[in-house]
Amino acid sequence: MLRLVTFDASTTYKGLKTFDCGNEMINTFVYKSLKKRVKKHLSQAYILLDQNVKFVGFYALDTFSISREVFELPNKPTGLPPIVPVIKLSMLGIDISLQKQGIGKRLLHDAFLKVVEISKIAGCTGIYLLAEVETISFYKKLGFVALNDSIPLSMFLHIEKILESIGE
Repeated sequence: MLRLVTFDASTTYKGLKTFDCGNEMINTFVYKSLKKRVKKHLSQAYILLDQNVKFVGFYALDTFSISREVFELPNKPTGLPPIVPVIKLSMLGIDISLQKQGIGKRLLHDAFLKVVEISKIAGCTGIYLLAEVETISFYKKLGFVALNDSIPLSMFLHIEKILESIGE
């Protein structure tokens, strides 16, 4: 049984220092930056704990903004301000032993719920992320669109699509 909780920077989590999602950049973020970023209020993280209360996955959200010019898409949102408020999914990782079981989709669904709440409180246009090559198809299946063709790939999901996906 897995449990998703808000990361508490004052708590020591079993397995955090040995977490391995198969991506060195994400692993290093967990080991060296996660606690610092949450303590400094630069990110908020939500972590997945297994039945042994071991850290086995997480995602982190940041407030962020992107330039209106980035939205040069055929179906780009209209009436955007010069600086567009978004929530950035800064990191998402799941222990190698738990991958390919739909857990990433479940974590993203939870992130979507939080983005909707944020949009009700302060307004945001959607969720933004930078996808590595091996994750692009995962995000595309969930409705994200590419904003450019660089790697890591800037991707975006509009708040209207998020609302549709969670049934609001």
